[in-house]
Amino acid sequence: MNPQKGYYSVVQYCPDLSRVEAANIGVILFCPASGFLKAITSANNGRIIKFFGSEGHDWKRINTVKKALQDRLEKEHHGIRTLDDLQQFIATRANQLQITPPRPMKVLDPEKDLADLFEQVLGQPAKRETRRNFRKLVGEKFSAAGLERKIVTDVKVSVPVIDKEVEIPYGFQNGRFNLINPVRFGGANPEQSLQTACKYAVEGRSLYEHPDQEFGELQLVVVGQFRPTDDKSRALVRRVFEESHVKLFSSDELPKLIAEIKRTGKDIDGKKKR
Repeated sequence: MNPQKGYYSVVQYCPDLSRVEAANIGVILFCPASGFLKAITSANNGRIIKFFGSEGHDWKRINTVKKALQDRLEKEHHGIRTLDDLQQFIATRANQLQITPPRPMKVLDPEKDLADLFEQVLGQPAKRETRRNFRKLVGEKFSAAGLERKIVTDVKVSVPVIDKEVEIPYGFQNGRFNLINPVRFGGANPEQSLQTACKYAVEGRSLYEHPDQEFGELQLVVVGQFRPTDDKSRALVRRVFEESHVKLFSSDELPKLIAEIKRTGKDIDGKKKR
């Protein structure tokens, strides 16, 4: 993969702007040529506690602002196309969450380089945090939509083709029991996304063809998080899934999935979890 020019910024928590003291809590990577723009923030507040203690902080607000930054960049990345655009976005930050001026860096694999940058700046792995944040984000969207009576969490089912029991974060019943699995397709190229898709396609077909003793007929539903502007991977994954009876909703199609659950999902209060 050819290198491209990128720019990174550090996301910092600054409880007292007049003292200019801050704790690093995340990173942003921007690659104008490919349109990649993404932020990762820490899922915990350990670094804030380390630098400023545990008292006197509004943790709920801090967590909300961190999540809002990630969501805003994901939703508005099409409007940030140049370094000037990014600098203007940074200039609008006037609260305790500060963003340092962008610095140039060479980028080979944006997703990997972002994860490496996060680990370098914060001293903790990024991949696990990002995966957990995406699953948590999906769950929060379900809760905000009032779907608690229709959603089962931590569903355990056996996948016959691999002779293994797996745990799926969410599920709902609408004739078939839909197993909802948030999956990141963050590979550097469509071939890597294809490898990930094939794994879930094999499992999804097996689940579709073999009813579960408790939940009955099954359907795998993947909520896919793709790299910004990576339409090729999204189309490839969708095509692979369609041939294996696996439904795909990209992360920006979550409202569509939520509407389907509201319209067709059955109340499942009292449903046992395995």
